Amino acid sequence: MEGILKKLQKEASGNKYKAIKESCTCASEMLESPEAATKIPPYQLREKCLLPLQLALESKNVKLAQHALAGMQKLLSDERFVTMETDSDDKQLLNQMLNAVRVTPSLNEDLQVEVMKVLLCITYTPTFELNGSSVLKIAEVCIETYVSSYHQRSINTAVRATLSQMLSDLTLQLRQKQENPIAESQGVLQGCKSPDSTTESLCDDVVSVFTVLCEKLQAVISENQQLQLLFLECILSMLNSSSPNMHHHKGFTDLIWKQLCPALVVILGNPVHDKTITSAHSNIFHEADSPSSGVSDHGRGSGCSSNAPALSSPAARTIYYIAAELVRLMGSVESMKPVLQSLYHRMLLYPPPQHRVEAIKIMKEILGSPRRLCDLAGPCSTEPECRKRSISKRKSHLDLLKLILDGMSEACAKGGIEACYASVSCVCALLGTLDDLSQGKGLDEEQVHLLLRRMDELKDGGETSRDSMEINDADFRWQRRILSSEHTHTPWETGNEKSPDISISVTTDTGQTTLEGEMGQTTPEDRSEIRKNSLQSPAGQMGKEIHYKDPESETIDQPDVVQRSHTVVYPDITNFLSVDCRARSCGSRYSESNFSVDDQDLSRTEFDSCDQYSMAAEKDSGRSDVSDIGSDNCSLADEEQTPRDCPGHKSLRTAALSLKLLKNQEADQHSARLFIQSLEALLPRLIALSKVEDVDLALQNFASTFCSGMMHSPGFEGNVAYSFQTLMNADSLYMVSHYTLLLNLKLSNADYYRKKPGQSPVIMKSLRKSNMPSNAVVAELCCSILQKEFMKQVQSSGVLMVFSQAWVEELYHQVLERNLLGEAGYWGSPEEHSLPLITMLTDIDGLGSSTIGGQLMASASSQSPLTHTRKPDDAVLAGTAFARYLLIGCWKNLIDTLSTPLTGRMAGSSKGLAFILGAEGVKEQNQKEKDAICMSLDGLRKAARLSCALGVAANCASALAQMAAASCVQEEKEEKEVQEPSDTIAQVKQKVEQRLEQMGKVQGVCLHTAHVLCMDAILNVGLEMGSHNQDCWPHVFRVCEYISTLEHAHFSDGTSQPPVTITQGQQATDGLQGDVQSTDSTQELTLDQETALRNNPVIQPVSIQELIKESSKGRAFDFRGGSLMTGSNAAKAILTLSTQADRLFEDAVDKLNLMALGGFLYQLKKASQSQLFHSVTDTVDYSLAMPGEVKSTQDRRSALHLFRLGGAMLRIVRSKCRPLLHLMRCWNLVAPHLVEAACHKERHVSRKAVSFIHDILTEVLTDWNEPPHFHLNEALFRPFERIMQLELCDEDVQDQVITSIGELVEVCSTRIQSGWRPLFSALETVRSSSKSEVKEYLVGEYSMGKCQAPVFDVFEAFLNTDNIQVFANAATSYIMCLMKFVKGLGEADCKEVGDCVPGSGSMSTDLCLPALDYLRRCSQLLAKIYKMPLKPIFLSGKLANLPQRIQERSASSEDGIECVLSDFDDDTGLINVWIILLEELTTAISNCPRQHQPPTLDLLFELLRDVTKTPGPGFGIYAVVHLLLPTMSLWLHRSHGDHSYWDVASANFKHAIGLSCELVVEHIQSFIHSDIGYENMINTMLRDLFKLLVACVAEPTESISRVGCSCIRYVLVTAGPVFTEEMWRLACCALQDAFSATLEPVKNLLGYFHSGSENFSGDACEVKVAAPSLSPSAEAEYWRIRAMAQQVFMLDTQCSPKTPNNKEGFEHAQSCVLIIELPPDKKPNGHTQKRGFSHPNLGLNRGLNQAPSACKACAVALSYNCSPGVSLL
Repeated sequence: MEGILKKLQKEASGNKYKAIKESCTCASEMLESPEAATKIPPYQLREKCLLPLQLALESKNVKLAQHALAGMQKLLSDERFVTMETDSDDKQLLNQMLNAVRVTPSLNEDLQVEVMKVLLCITYTPTFELNGSSVLKIAEVCIETYVSSYHQRSINTAVRATLSQMLSDLTLQLRQKQENPIAESQGVLQGCKSPDSTTESLCDDVVSVFTVLCEKLQAVISENQQLQLLFLECILSMLNSSSPNMHHHKGFTDLIWKQLCPALVVILGNPVHDKTITSAHSNIFHEADSPSSGVSDHGRGSGCSSNAPALSSPAARTIYYIAAELVRLMGSVESMKPVLQSLYHRMLLYPPPQHRVEAIKIMKEILGSPRRLCDLAGPCSTEPECRKRSISKRKSHLDLLKLILDGMSEACAKGGIEACYASVSCVCALLGTLDDLSQGKGLDEEQVHLLLRRMDELKDGGETSRDSMEINDADFRWQRRILSSEHTHTPWETGNEKSPDISISVTTDTGQTTLEGEMGQTTPEDRSEIRKNSLQSPAGQMGKEIHYKDPESETIDQPDVVQRSHTVVYPDITNFLSVDCRARSCGSRYSESNFSVDDQDLSRTEFDSCDQYSMAAEKDSGRSDVSDIGSDNCSLADEEQTPRDCPGHKSLRTAALSLKLLKNQEADQHSARLFIQSLEALLPRLIALSKVEDVDLALQNFASTFCSGMMHSPGFEGNVAYSFQTLMNADSLYMVSHYTLLLNLKLSNADYYRKKPGQSPVIMKSLRKSNMPSNAVVAELCCSILQKEFMKQVQSSGVLMVFSQAWVEELYHQVLERNLLGEAGYWGSPEEHSLPLITMLTDIDGLGSSTIGGQLMASASSQSPLTHTRKPDDAVLAGTAFARYLLIGCWKNLIDTLSTPLTGRMAGSSKGLAFILGAEGVKEQNQKEKDAICMSLDGLRKAARLSCALGVAANCASALAQMAAASCVQEEKEEKEVQEPSDTIAQVKQKVEQRLEQMGKVQGVCLHTAHVLCMDAILNVGLEMGSHNQDCWPHVFRVCEYISTLEHAHFSDGTSQPPVTITQGQQATDGLQGDVQSTDSTQELTLDQETALRNNPVIQPVSIQELIKESSKGRAFDFRGGSLMTGSNAAKAILTLSTQADRLFEDAVDKLNLMALGGFLYQLKKASQSQLFHSVTDTVDYSLAMPGEVKSTQDRRSALHLFRLGGAMLRIVRSKCRPLLHLMRCWNLVAPHLVEAACHKERHVSRKAVSFIHDILTEVLTDWNEPPHFHLNEALFRPFERIMQLELCDEDVQDQVITSIGELVEVCSTRIQSGWRPLFSALETVRSSSKSEVKEYLVGEYSMGKCQAPVFDVFEAFLNTDNIQVFANAATSYIMCLMKFVKGLGEADCKEVGDCVPGSGSMSTDLCLPALDYLRRCSQLLAKIYKMPLKPIFLSGKLANLPQRIQERSASSEDGIECVLSDFDDDTGLINVWIILLEELTTAISNCPRQHQPPTLDLLFELLRDVTKTPGPGFGIYAVVHLLLPTMSLWLHRSHGDHSYWDVASANFKHAIGLSCELVVEHIQSFIHSDIGYENMINTMLRDLFKLLVACVAEPTESISRVGCSCIRYVLVTAGPVFTEEMWRLACCALQDAFSATLEPVKNLLGYFHSGSENFSGDACEVKVAAPSLSPSAEAEYWRIRAMAQQVFMLDTQCSPKTPNNKEGFEHAQSCVLIIELPPDKKPNGHTQKRGFSHPNLGLNRGLNQAPSACKACAVALSYNCSPGVSLL
């Protein structure tokens, strides 16, 4: 110090600096005196020494000033001057120093900078106590200096640095004490520090400094921007160094919300002054003072400036950093959230999008840190006292984060490429942070504990359906209060002092804003409709669904079950069953898109339909009792739905409660209870089995046995009506067993049986009143959710359901009441989770698990959905829950931002995706856009991977959609119209140009690494995502299709030889790809070979990442323009991707559980439909028409999804680890599409579809033997039936189907079982070729020693089957199919005999005769079965005649025929099948082609004779009366009076009528004297026969008339000896009718002549005959008539020789006309009457002709002395 003073003294020469010199001398003397060190106090020393320094500083001499400043620094480092301060204020070091430098503002720039250093040194002196007042004093000097010289850059920087350093030191000191309280308390105890400097006082100091800074900032808001920047930086320094514990200090928080934030908001932009403010939601200018200004329907301020912000960019940047620090300090304080939101709104939503880049870059720092992210969006650590809020009122923690992301999304789309790049990189940083969080990285211990403590808020809260929860009305009012009172500059002193505990909340899923606190309650008007619904009392809501959907929502909802009042609620009711409570659509467990699904709407159509059996029955009877089964039973769901005010309601209810329905319902419930008992008895054995295959087999056998027992048991309480037991099939029982046990397992796993409320079964039965206690409400809601799920599972199982609603409901209630698994010994212990039975049940739907691998089969998944393995690390648990919560809540914003560059939507770009494949764009702008695109692809990959890892794959569809769109793009080629040049020279020239262009082009396909990585990512995560959300599959399939196209384009192009050779082995493994050109006979690999090859492929494909590294050849890999892959690298990449795609399909089939596999196949079917047809159907049923117009597939033959679908189904069938249930469900999804494809117009598609069906059937039939009463094989063969019945397929497809059927029958005829029925239905629709050639399967192979067509091998195999139940099930179809061959294979059934003249008579008969033989054998087999003691049930027979028999039995029958029939009918349906056989044959005798009629007649009468032996005479007579005679009568009337009809038909008709009479006579002779009284039946039969014969006699055609007379005579002569009196009465009546019919025309003609008259032309009127001139034919006819007259009236000896019948004469007679002139008074309308001569002439003719017969008949009657008959005659 002394040296400095000496230098100063030396320099201060001259009179001007005399004072300096003197003071230097004085100071030096004092310092040198001996008592200076001991007696003189330090402040006096300082005072003496500082005086010359101060004077030198004020001297305006730079050299002196520099010495002075050096002296000050020396003084601060000298211990003599710096000691413990106990003096008064003005004697303290700081004040003395400040006094010495008070001249600083007027010094020059360099000196000012040195002064700043001195000031900073003061704060570092060992004895200096850093407190508020001292800091403020120093700051005052700094600020004054700054005001005077801020335009000088160096001083500007120095002042800011000094202040920042000092303020941060102050706050750091406080922070250290707050964070190390123990050390501090020890220090206080030891007394080394004064107790004043405790944390509290330091805290107050900091707040006081902070207050001053805020006030100073407010004072310069609208003035000096440089000062603004200074104060902002000071504030930032303090905040930077502050501890998060500051939020406990009320003064600090008050300061933030009352002063700092309002000031920042105003600086950022003031709507009161910004005249260009617009609404973000509508482009209307509105005034800021209007009451609703800035409040949008979202509840967020909508003000948006359209001009650039007025503040400088350093100031703006500083504010953004301050905002970031405020999040760190105040983010966890709930009451501060609205304040922060308003600040962030002004930063990120108020400025125009292009001016948000800086803010977004700073946001990246927040979002890139796990700790900051937790502060920003984590649960609040400080809660208000009134914590007891209902869940619906809880504020979302995501409000602020969503606000930030909304601002970024908008900037990304509208702010230009720079903003877009910043936003995308920010989102990528966020995803990276979420990734760290999910691994437990980055959070401090306190945050981990907070997250664990508040875990319940993170489970479902994020999945709100609003776009974001934004600043609401109250916040806006608060903001406006500040802004409007801004002119007074003291808005912070007014208003109340209480921190604004404003809780913003939007009740879940309605978007309704609710406010708590002093701000009152507000709700946006346009939500009024929803509000009406949502604000009812909880009691009023119980009948309705409690959750609503916001129509604008695009994120997945996991709604809390909420009551809208302050009663206690059960928040997570849906987790009661560990079944994810996501809104589900019918096809998928989660769905991305919006469905307004009303879960109450439980359709029962599938329950009520009872297959085509009952449909067939209904056709005849309108509505049969079969269809009543289950359709009128009232269910819970229906009761909720029935409109109480509908007019017909009362009558409906009355009908529903009718006695019959109650009885049926009781029977169904009894049957369901029996089923549960049987299942319960089986369970212990199922649990004990060691393999899933054994469990499955046991369940199949159980279903089969139970079904068999039910079929043969008598109806419940002797119920007359057929119950559904008649229709019960084992498939549905087998399937219901699975779902029943699955329901039991879910309830057991959720601890339902242990916690079960006592009254729950009662609750289930009916809806309780609205005032029930809340736990009962909970139980009921829980069970209603479960019941619907159970019903849906049963309905959509893919198996024909024949259970009534009552049956299924009873089953459900039984499971609720009884823990079947528990009673059988399963109690859910960890070692029991691996039991095969439990594995099989969890493989159905994974118990609704949404964890990774939760939807895979147990064999493919690492852990069971039931097990909870070792407890994870706390940090990982908390981080994963938090990351999941954030990802779900912000998904839409993330995807919107990431997809913007890809779609080319961003402002300043019109390029979009294909742009990055182009070579142009070395410019910086273009490079930036390319980088944004690559980064967004990377972000999408991260998002997809994360959502997969966090178990929220439900969200993934949108990410995959963007990735797929991004991947499937090639460099845009301009499509030019190629004009074919006319002249040859031009053509040659064009070809040369094309060739040169090809040579110059890079060989093969051009790919960008970003695209390749994207496809790789999709294929890697596709399986996991698709397993949780089937909406992801279309995007995966799109990529697979694109890869196949690339592969085809690259390797099929002749110019580019593939650089990678594919060996034979690799081609063999590529089983799913399927080459279109290959023939259908390609050898399939066995499953073992396939897995062996798959595990050790011939070429091991390298991974995509390795390929890309290799292609970058040591360069640091980046996404920039040089990352195009061409040539061999592209080829390798395509090959690797293709292999991955194949593996994805294989893994899907091998690993997905049943629900996920169903979703996979359903989406694959839709994808295939969209390739083959112009429209797509959502249903999975067989339809009567194609989905739409057929599309051409020529351009994508190598990439058809049909081949994938067929291959997948084949793989499922070959899989040994899947239960039969999986096969049933999958076939139900796949088969209808294979039928559609088989009817496709392109042959390569249809051929492949039919061959897939054939291969699948072959696999199933060879591996599996269908147990009795199962109908799976019927479902398997149904596609063949549908293909043939649709008649949309061409002849080639028909031939392929018939050949397939033939092969299947030949290989596995014993295994077909229930498949025979659709098989015969398919053969029944065979059509003969329209071309001349004959189908080989319809021609007998004489060369092979066979005399019948190959098609009959099918019938032979059927009859040779040993199983009579199989025969019983398909007998009707077998008969109908054979009848098709009897009736001929014309395009349509022949209705007229004359039309049925097939092209080749011999071939036709070749088909008819064997068919008749098989029908004969069928009848013989029926006779054998009839004699058996225990007959099978002929289900088709029972159902075919069900309606009419019920009517017949109820009708009163006079002749007792039906009563007799009921004696033979044993209720098995056999008699009905026999009746069908005979009925079809009798119909055929009149319908079939002429050459088929004789053999058909022979067989029919043979069978009619046989049935009198078995079943018996009664059945034989029944067949004649009800089948034979009515058919003959119909045949007779078919001529419609046209005599030419009989030219062709009379021979067969006469044959048939003769055989009929012969049969009747035999029956009469055989059974008239039988012990059993058949007399009534015989009389009925005889009466009907006589009616028929009389009708024959009355027929105008003579040959038919004659045969009628002959037959009457034959019956009387042959059977007369055994006639009873009643029979003779019938015979005489018939004769009388015959005479009346034949002689009536003669009588009419004779009426015009008087008795004995000789007048030829009539007496009563004039009769004339107009005839052609006489001819030989007329002469002949005359002689014929004369001979007939002689025959009647003369003896045989008197008659002249008979004249043969003369056809010409007959025609002559036909052409004659009788003219009858009536008297004028009797003329009708005054006209002459003309009659054709033929009518009376033929009548006379017939009368003469039949008179001999009639006379002889009378003679016969007389000879039997049958007087009553004679008298009648």
